Amino acid sequence: MKKIVLIGFAASGKSSVGKLIAERLNMAFVDTDVEIERELGMTVQQIFDKYGEEFFRQKENEILAGLVGKQNTVVACGGGSVLAESFAQLELDSLVILLTATAATVKRRLGNTSRPLFDNLSEDELADFIAARAPLYRRHADVTFPTDNLTPEQVATAMETLN
Repeated sequence: MKKIVLIGFAASGKSSVGKLIAERLNMAFVDTDVEIERELGMTVQQIFDKYGEEFFRQKENEILAGLVGKQNTVVACGGGSVLAESFAQLELDSLVILLTATAATVKRRLGNTSRPLFDNLSEDELADFIAARAPLYRRHADVTFPTDNLTPEQVATAMETLN
């Protein structure tokens, strides 16, 4: 397999599962948010605060474009990566896996972690945000895995059968 691309809302398990599946399949692992943070020397929250969402999306697009030719790689995409222009190129030679989670699960998993676009949302508002993104995620996904009641290890084990 050339590339596995994990998409989905924040806290759906993309980074945790991605690391595990890359290790199990002896593939490289790239987390797009981590790459952006590393390049700019700032957290995602700091980038949003200082430069705004449009700047962040531009950086995200650049990172995704740089991954287009990569092979033998698992990519954990940021929640909004499917909005990036270069995502269409990235997915061409990839197995795109959508990891899903309910608003209650996302709230629980995030705890006090700061996420710029939905920090102050109620669970109902978060559910609406997730529902609004769902059709976009589904349009790109080859496979969907609900992660609500599963550990990252359980999701990774289920994904191993796809290779």
